[in-house]
Amino acid sequence: MFPDNPSLIQTGPDPSSSSSQSLWSTPPTPLVLIHDGGGTVFSYYCLNDLDRPVHGISNPHYDSGEPFPGGIPEMAELYIKYIKSVVPRGNLIIGGWSLGGLLSLEVASRLAREKPSSSSGINLLGIVMIDSVCPLSWRRGAASEGFLKIIKNGAAWGPHTKEETKLKVTRCFAESSRMVGEWELPAWEADTGENSFENGVGERKGRELKPPPPVILLRAKDRVPVPGEAEGTVSRVDVCRGDRHLGWDDYRKGLITKVVDIPGHHFNIFSDMENLDVVTEEIKRACRELEGWDVRRFFSWGEGERR
Repeated sequence: MFPDNPSLIQTGPDPSSSSSQSLWSTPPTPLVLIHDGGGTVFSYYCLNDLDRPVHGISNPHYDSGEPFPGGIPEMAELYIKYIKSVVPRGNLIIGGWSLGGLLSLEVASRLAREKPSSSSGINLLGIVMIDSVCPLSWRRGAASEGFLKIIKNGAAWGPHTKEETKLKVTRCFAESSRMVGEWELPAWEADTGENSFENGVGERKGRELKPPPPVILLRAKDRVPVPGEAEGTVSRVDVCRGDRHLGWDDYRKGLITKVVDIPGHHFNIFSDMENLDVVTEEIKRACRELEGWDVRRFFSWGEGERR
């Protein structure tokens, strides 16, 4: 496992270089990527240069196998501490592959509920989800398993993968599945302006809620192959593959700001070199778009103030 958590995956451009120095330029926004269900951030090390500092948060219980009794919310609280250890204030983008996108959503909701401070604080520009499927679709799919056989795919092992690694990753996947199954998705400000949780998933009153940040979803175009299975069998991550928003409208309509199709299926996004080149470019483009949206929001606010 990586010795540091978060680990520094990419340092970003050298601030002392002439290309980075400009009277009007601002430093690129740091990106924090959260681990997938297997608990590691190895896949993010495979990415090409993203032109910004990139930090990766791995599952701190990867080696021990110790569970998180509080589930996704407990993990998110811990990960906010990790994030603030490397980005204590200023602009930030978070995201992750699969489970990493779900954890990013919980982290974002908790950051949104923090009390603002004039001297410090994080300005979350948005979330980059990498083929993160809304878990409500899994629960709905489980209820309809009478006409659709759904299987849980695990990691595809390389020829030199150690048995110890297989054990730890498999254990992380099992714990992640449990936590996602128990997760009550976070509440946000309702479209009606009322402080209630939409779509009947839950309700939390008496709390000041804010709208979610922009979310850019990178969506794998292909389904996961399920050789040897009966016709009609699908991987759990493909239950709503035909839905461009991967089921997130069932949670909150409008959560997904933009969808970008990427090559490959859920489990070979980072293992195929051709896929990896495209994914890198789309993550880079997504981060730049989130930065641009934040600038436009700032100037729109300024115009409103001047009127």
